[in-house]
Amino acid sequence: MKIKPDLPLLDGEFPVENAPSVQLRNGELCIPQHYLRYHHSRYSVEKIILDIDYNDRYLIFVSADDTGVYIQIGIIGFDNYRTQKSQKTLKVVYGRKWRVESQLPTSEVIQTTFLALKKAREHEVREVFRLTCDHGFTTPFNNHHDLPLISQNSDLVRPHKDETGVISLEQHLKCIRYDQAELYLKDVTQLANEKWLIDIEIKSDPKGQLPEIRDMDISFLMTSLNVNELYYQLMDEFLSLSDRHVDENFLYKGFARFSRNNSITAIAELSSLLRQRSLHEEHHGFADAFETAIYETDKARVPKLGEGPLSEKIRGNLARFGQLEGILPE
Repeated sequence: MKIKPDLPLLDGEFPVENAPSVQLRNGELCIPQHYLRYHHSRYSVEKIILDIDYNDRYLIFVSADDTGVYIQIGIIGFDNYRTQKSQKTLKVVYGRKWRVESQLPTSEVIQTTFLALKKAREHEVREVFRLTCDHGFTTPFNNHHDLPLISQNSDLVRPHKDETGVISLEQHLKCIRYDQAELYLKDVTQLANEKWLIDIEIKSDPKGQLPEIRDMDISFLMTSLNVNELYYQLMDEFLSLSDRHVDENFLYKGFARFSRNNSITAIAELSSLLRQRSLHEEHHGFADAFETAIYETDKARVPKLGEGPLSEKIRGNLARFGQLEGILPE
C-alpha cells in the first residue's frame, strides 16, 4: 500500500523512505511511529504540550538552552515548610529539567511529560507527609536530606528501638498529618499467611492541596506491627494514590492514555497490528531504509566514554560480559 499524502503527521515527524501505511480496524490509515524519523524543535514540542491537559496547578514549560530542548514542571501552591496561616499568597516552584532529544518519538515526548508530572507530584507528596518530632513537625520522606552526610553517619538513622503493637500504631498515627489530613487506625486483622491487614481512615482537611485525598479508607498489608514499617507502607499508599491521579487525569488531545479504563487486550491487539513483521518483508525498498534509520537513532543515543575512574569502571563492567551486540560506548 502506498503512502497517501493526507496521512496525519505532526510537526517534527517524517516517514522513513518508502514507509508502508497500515489500515486500522476502524478503516483509518496511519504510518506507525516506528516507521517515522523525528527532528523535534522547541516549536514542535510546544505544539505537543499544547494538546496536554492535567491540572491548572501544574504548569508545563518548554524551554531551550545550549544543551537543547527541555521540559520543566512548575507547581503552584503553598510552601510546604510553612503553615498556611502564615502565607498570604500562593507561590510557584520548579522541578528538574527533563531533556528532550530532537530524535525522540512524539509518543515519548508525551510520556516524558507524563513522567515529569508524576515525579513533580512525588516530590510534593513526600513534603506534605508531616511527622511531629520534638514539639515541631518534620518531613522525613522529603528529597532534600543530605545523602552524603547521612551515608557517612548511617548509625544515626538506624531504628533506636523496635516499636510494635496496635497501641504503638495508634499513637504514631496521631503524630502524622498528610496534606493536612488526619489518620486513624480502624482495624487490624491477622491473616493466615503471617501478615497483617491494616485499615486506616483518612479525614481530609479543606485546606489540603491534593485532590485525591478526601474522606476515605485505605488498606494495606504489613509483615509485622512495626511502626517503622507503618510509615513506609503509608508513603507507598500515598505515592500510589498520586500516580493513579495522574494516570486518570493526564490527557493528550482529550484522551486519557494511561487510564485503567483502557483495555489492555485491545492495546495488545493494536500493537500486534502495527508491528507485523510482514510489513518489512513485503516492502523490500523500505527494509534497508528502516534498518538504517534504526541504526542512526540508536547511534545518536550512545554515550561517550572519556578518561577517568568512572569510565574505567564502566569499561571493566562491559568487559565482564564478553562479546556484546548493539553499539558500544565510544
